[in-house]
Amino acid sequence: APARTLQAYVALTRTIQDFLPAQPGRSVGGEEFSAPVALRKLFERLGATYIKIGQLVASSPTLFPAEYVLEFQKCLDQTEALEWKVFEQV
Repeated sequence: APARTLQAYVALTRTIQDFLPAQPGRSVGGEEFSAPVALRKLFERLGATYIKIGQLVASSPTLFPAEYVLEFQKCLDQTEALEWKVFEQV
């Protein structure tokens, strides 16, 4: 449980840092802050279970606001690739 808590903390702080004002020598991701974008990035950083929840949001336009559905559609086919060693552990 402590490792998962640390992982969640790191994911949250990195997501917050993505939307801080640009600092010299640091490139910005190119996305403006919005709650759907921030939540999607956080879900992607939290891992496969949260990606699946994001995919549920993307495929349920009658249950969720349109801006969340559109943003979470990126979870359907634009997620980061994982290395094989991650799957080997399972």
